[in-house]
Amino acid sequence: DLPFDNDFVTYIWFDALINYISSLGWKADGDNTEFYKTWENATHLMAKDILKTHAVYWPIMLKALGINPPKHLIVHGYWLGEGGIKMSKSLGNVVDPFVLGERYGVDAVRYYLLHEIPFASDGTLTYELMIERINSDLANILGNLVNRTITMCHKYSDGILGSNAAAEAVDRELIELCLATPAKVEQKMDQLRVADAIDEIFVLLRRANKYIDETQPWVLGKDPAGKERLDAVLYNLVETIRFAATLISPYLPDCADAIFKQLNLEPSDRK
Repeated sequence: DLPFDNDFVTYIWFDALINYISSLGWKADGDNTEFYKTWENATHLMAKDILKTHAVYWPIMLKALGINPPKHLIVHGYWLGEGGIKMSKSLGNVVDPFVLGERYGVDAVRYYLLHEIPFASDGTLTYELMIERINSDLANILGNLVNRTITMCHKYSDGILGSNAAAEAVDRELIELCLATPAKVEQKMDQLRVADAIDEIFVLLRRANKYIDETQPWVLGKDPAGKERLDAVLYNLVETIRFAATLISPYLPDCADAIFKQLNLEPSDRK
């Protein structure tokens, strides 16, 4: 109900949209300096079914208040259930994200949704594909690289890294890719191409796995004369994993933290 007119009630979207600015501390009468520091960078993210309220009603309301509209409207599609059917309570096909997280792990669910559902398009939840992605990407590519590398570090150098002074030509491609990947990820994120940004990180992870096969640390570890070369290989692998874990932390925060702990890295080293 409107407090000043008993004949009318407030339209829900009018009341709801005001929360965007009231939650940031906007005052109808007063100093809004702090509010504008946040609002000048505002971007709104919403599903396609509420585009009209955000693209038409909300800018009009803001203009009436003398406030500039958000810089961007980012509109995403639907997360569809099995068979590509829109989730609804009446159909009973709604997926509980908490149950999904308990079953597969929060990071795994986050990875699937970010990687497999194209931005601005509808995406379908397929349990078979989720399991496949967990096994192929998270376990075989990322997990395998980390586990193999850390195991070899403990086996061949008691968990203490040497230097990469004994570098060879085969190292150059991995090092250059490692150094170039952050800018590639940032470029994709600037374009809101989240799935493509994640792909860039996994290109680096795949290259690191190939690097292990190329350099064969298990062979170097059998010959004392190959110790300096082995140190260089392990150094390059650990540094690549540090880069990858840092880059992947916004998407897989729990997984990244686990990797940092395995590498015995302090927070100041995670950049």
